[in-house]
This record gives sequence, C-alpha cells and structure tokens, in this order.
Amino acid sequence: MNLFKQKQAILAPLLVIVVAIIFCLTLASSVNPTPKNLPIAIVNEDQGIMIPNKGTVNLGKMMVSKITELSKSNNGEKPAINWVHVPNEKTVRKELKDQKYYAALIFPKDFSQKQASLKTANPSPITIKILVNQGKNTNGSTMASQILSHLVENINMTIHTEIFNELKKNGNSIPINQAEVLANPILTKVENVNAIGTHTAGGNAPVILITPLWMSSLIGAVIVFLAKRKTKPSNSINKFKIVLEQLILAVILSLLVGFGITLMATWIGFTLPNFLDVAIYLAITYFCFHILISAVMSWIGFGGVAIFALIFFFSGSIIGMPKELLPTFSKDWIYSWVPMRFGADGLREIFYFDKGLSLSHPMNVIISIGAISTILLLSSVLKGSKNSKEQSTNLAN
Repeated sequence: MNLFKQKQAILAPLLVIVVAIIFCLTLASSVNPTPKNLPIAIVNEDQGIMIPNKGTVNLGKMMVSKITELSKSNNGEKPAINWVHVPNEKTVRKELKDQKYYAALIFPKDFSQKQASLKTANPSPITIKILVNQGKNTNGSTMASQILSHLVENINMTIHTEIFNELKKNGNSIPINQAEVLANPILTKVENVNAIGTHTAGGNAPVILITPLWMSSLIGAVIVFLAKRKTKPSNSINKFKIVLEQLILAVILSLLVGFGITLMATWIGFTLPNFLDVAIYLAITYFCFHILISAVMSWIGFGGVAIFALIFFFSGSIIGMPKELLPTFSKDWIYSWVPMRFGADGLREIFYFDKGLSLSHPMNVIISIGAISTILLLSSVLKGSKNSKEQSTNLAN
C-alpha cells in the first residue's frame, strides 16, 4: 500500500498548518503590547491666581490643555492615552471604584498660587497627586503609573528650567531655601486605590483561580456527558428525567469545585476578602460553565469539547491583560466574549473593589450564560425525541 494514497496523509499538511496557525494566534497578544486609548483621568482643581493687567490665570487649566494636546496622535492611529477630564477628586475616586480608569492625575487647588510662589523668596513646592487603580488590572495600572510619573517629571523639569532661566535673565540672586525648592519644585504623591494587597499573586489571583475552574468544568461536563450516553433512555420522559439528574449533578459538582478551589487557595496562601463570597461565586460560575459545555455537547456531540479547548488556549493568555494592550484581533474576536474573562472580572470585583457577592455586570453575564444554556440543555430532549420519531418512521416505511 502507498501511504500517500491514504486520506489522512493527504489531509496531514492542511491539518498541521491549521493547528500551527491556531496556536500562533494565541501568541498575538504577547508580541509588542502597546497601549491604545488607555483611559486615564485628569483632574484640574486649580482655582487660578489673579495677576495684575492679566486677570485670573489658571495654570492648571493651561497645563491640562497642553498635556491632552500633546497626547493626540498625528498619524491617524489611536493615541496611547485616552485622557478623560473629570471635575474633581471626589468624582474621580468614585469612577476609579467603577473601574473606568487605570489611574488619575490631579492638579491641586493651589497649583497656580504655588507656582507663582516659586519666584519669590518664600517658595512652596507643588504637590501633584497620582491615583493608581491597582485592582482594575496590574499590568494596565502599572503602565499608567509609569506614564504619569514620567509626565510629572517632565513638568517638574520644565518648571525648574523656566524659573531658573527667568531668574538668571533678571540677574536675581537666589536664597538657599528658594534654591532648594527650585531643585525639585513639584512633589508627587502616589496613592494606590482599590489596592491589590498582599498574597494575591500580584493582583492576578482572579485569573489564577478561574483557570482551574474552567478546566474542571470542561472535564466534569465531559465525564457527565459520557455517562449520560450510556443511559439509553427509552422515551422522552426518561430523557427529561436524565437531564434533570444531569442538572442536579452539576449543582453538586459546582459546590465541590467552588468550595474546593477556595479552600485550596487559602492553603496555598492567597489572601481572600471573604471565603464564603469567593466560594459561592466560584460555585455559581462553575455551574454556568458546566451547563454551557453540556448544552453545546448535547446538540453537536462530543466534538464540542474541541470548541471549549480552543477557547481555553485562545483566552488563557489574554484574560489577565488590559484590553487596551491587546491587538485588534484578540480584543474584538476573543476578549470581548470569552466566558473565562467574565468569570475573572467578577472575581476581581470581589477581591479588589469590595463588591462582595452582588449582581455586578460580570455576574449578570455569567448567570445569563447559565440560564440560556439550561434552556438549550432541556430543549435537547425534544431534539432527541424528534430524531427518534424520524428513525421510527423510516423503519416503518
């Protein structure tokens, strides 16, 4: 026999290429991740200062305008930073809690006044606040923090140079205390809000815990599906009964996995905000994932396993990254819909945003997945009955 005449041998090159392409696409998110429209809030609380013959001058407003203008892209591409103007610190703290921004830059009320004092014998250094939203995403908040710190350093150097040049031009001598302040006219106060705390794998605990849960739901659903195939029910009532038993078994497995993973997390050394909230959330998430996989397999058969295995390979490397760092393909075609991402987001809100076990957006999405999957799983009984009737009719003819 000739090996090259076998169908499998002919298809081998195509299948190998397809597999290679699929796995290469999973690496797309790790190639030169650059931010696009990274949302950072900018707050100007500066009340300005009255200058003779000029009226009220608001240097903070001028600085904000200059920063946002310089950040605009000139080549048609999306800018690295999406500056969002927020009126005051109280509002921005609330919106950081709502995960709208990775960080915030705040110009104080006395920005103009203190900048003017730098030219006097009694200068006062300017304090600019940087609020880093650690809980939103460690990678994104770290990048935002670095960008803002570098920006404040540039502002510091600009003010330092401008005032020294002006004083030098006027030939004024500088007192020691003024020189000390002018050496570093801007002080940066960095505050981590919604902090990740300690023993949370650097803020990656939600992703780390949701990964084994997804794999457990996949394996659990496959085992139950194989057991279900061996039952061979004789009529629709028995089929419906088996599906109900399948749902009950899913509930039992969800409690075992949810509380089991949470217990293991405490043994490993993770710091949990609330053991019961995390355990119940993981149990609910497991149930919804398990039923989703079971429903798909009930309609298309064992081949459905490949779909969820691919979802794991594609999403495993991106659900822990900020979407603004992902390439367009990963962000629009994978990140936007994969169930694992919603599972990790919901857990993130429990860990870092004090949401507890609430009907947050990720939780609503997960529950919706579970509800729709349950309906599909129950309706698969009718599908089976229809096929049986068709087979009986064919045999009769």
